[in-house]
Amino acid sequence: MLRLLRQDILYNNRHCQPLLPGGGIDFYIAPSFGILYFMRKSLHTLIIIAVCITFAFQNIAFASDFRFSPRTNKAHLIKWRSWNEGVLDEAKKMNRPILLSLSAVWCHWCHVMDETTYSDDKVIAVINDNFIPVRVDADRRPDLDSLYNQGGWPSTLILTPEGEIIKGGTFFSPDAMRSLLSESADAFSQKRTLQKSDSEEINSAPPATKSAAPDETDILKIIQIIKTSHDDKHGGFGSSQKFPNPDVIDFLISEYVKKRDPDVKAVITATLDNMAHGEIYDSVEGGFFRYATKPDWSEPHYEKLLGPNAGLIRNYARAYMIMRLRSYRLIMLANVNYALTTLLDRKTGVFYGSQDADEHYYRNKNRKGLKTPFIDRTIYTDSNALMITALLSVYDATGNREYLKISRKTADFIGNNLYTAENGMYHYYTDDSKQVSGLLSDNVLFGLALIDLYNATGEKKYMRQAESLAHFIIDNLYDHTSWQFKLSSETTPVSTSADSQVLDANTAIANYRAVILLSRLYFYEKNDKFKGSIDNTLSTFKRSYGRFAPSGALYGTALRWNLSEPVEITVIAEGGRIKRYLSKIHMTQVPEKVTRIYLLKQDRELISSLGYPLEEAVYLCAGKKCSPPIRFPEKIPGALKKFLGYPAE
Repeated sequence: MLRLLRQDILYNNRHCQPLLPGGGIDFYIAPSFGILYFMRKSLHTLIIIAVCITFAFQNIAFASDFRFSPRTNKAHLIKWRSWNEGVLDEAKKMNRPILLSLSAVWCHWCHVMDETTYSDDKVIAVINDNFIPVRVDADRRPDLDSLYNQGGWPSTLILTPEGEIIKGGTFFSPDAMRSLLSESADAFSQKRTLQKSDSEEINSAPPATKSAAPDETDILKIIQIIKTSHDDKHGGFGSSQKFPNPDVIDFLISEYVKKRDPDVKAVITATLDNMAHGEIYDSVEGGFFRYATKPDWSEPHYEKLLGPNAGLIRNYARAYMIMRLRSYRLIMLANVNYALTTLLDRKTGVFYGSQDADEHYYRNKNRKGLKTPFIDRTIYTDSNALMITALLSVYDATGNREYLKISRKTADFIGNNLYTAENGMYHYYTDDSKQVSGLLSDNVLFGLALIDLYNATGEKKYMRQAESLAHFIIDNLYDHTSWQFKLSSETTPVSTSADSQVLDANTAIANYRAVILLSRLYFYEKNDKFKGSIDNTLSTFKRSYGRFAPSGALYGTALRWNLSEPVEITVIAEGGRIKRYLSKIHMTQVPEKVTRIYLLKQDRELISSLGYPLEEAVYLCAGKKCSPPIRFPEKIPGALKKFLGYPAE
């Protein structure tokens, strides 16, 4: 009886079938047992069902670490591992190559690959029998995504047990995947014999070299690069598929504020106007899709991501402030309304990461009764930081303090739940747990958002938090041999055998942002520790910003902070009066500004030591030029414009 039972259990374990198939959690039951059989063989059946359920829940717990297509698929039957050093050790011990899948929860073609390629029985069997399959969520591990991304999602790679790339690509159909897996066996064997020399070559690469200090000619070059890559007919940059690029528009808006160059204005308006009227914009619910496959902003991929939408909210808000175009105000408000109604967790005040692509849903203008596309409720530090700045930009443009209130609530939750003094910012928060620390972008972007909040509220706690993050970045992420910042404080245990343009671009962009953060803090507190890192990093990237056109605009923004001293705004007031002064200051765009707020009573000695009279006023300074004291909040906008000397429209 026991022998027979054991055989039956083993048989049914091998043949447990999904009762409710899906992309993440499936429930299993042995197919040979119906209700009548259950009634006749209740004890026997219960044992077998219990075993199947046990295996099922093991699979559920295992699969719950990964996120598959929400539609029917069998991708969870692949024995996926998470990325860690134990996986590399396992691959070495078993002498197997690694199959690495870079996926994203919002990614349409990732879902298709789950539903087709990774649901193909032969593919599943070959992977499980011959490879160590590793699945990485690109949103949750941007450091690994930067290292291994093959130019899009999904990215599919065959690696050595040391993590070196043997073969790689993006989407593979079932037939193409079977060929890839078959060909990889020989390639893996050959790679093993070459591995030592490859690693030696990689590890002996010369250190980076610094260029001469950048200057105003670099700004002019960047503007010319942007103009050259601009699509004069449809707006945006390039001549094929179109991605929004908020950092470029930010840079151009700052340049236009200062010089009123009509050609720069034409690039801004052509891009913002065509995006707003293109299919990339969801005119029903608000929000922009990730990108358009056609140059006229049509045929988009329908996922909506928090970070890019935050950048676009910021663009339209700042453009509205200087051009006063009603259409920009409407897009700004519709976009922020989408984020507040769809992605905001009102209880905690933080924003969710993304909303899934669903072509059927978004192509239908009448969506009543349709199932809302899946929302990834993971909380990401970097995209929430961008959203804080976006909300503050809307506050500047409208004067509505509700946006300021939400931004503070967001920042307070992130600061309280995703930060430790030892590890800096953590990347994401889910199931009441913070995960993955030490990424450059999280620390930099949240630091920038904190400075924006200090400028809007005058609360010193935000500036102190930003300063602590800056010190963490320099102490843990600055590489004094290459004169640049690393993307992660945790050294990834691999040495890839192929150059990665994605890695180079992401490293450059993160370094530009780090320079902006340190520059804003340097001019606030004049810390020479910041200045050395700023100058060295700018010189290191001087020769390469043209490679990543038009994203080199962010280098231009970083450079602008260091070619001349920013405008310094000193506010001396008490209590609620500070809010009145600050709200008037924010009615005027000042691209590079440093705000210092002193409480008339609490900071009395400091105010006197700085040479200011003990009376309520606002002072404007740039270099050696300073304004007379401004004692009435309503006079600040006019005084700022006069002091800055911006050309008239």
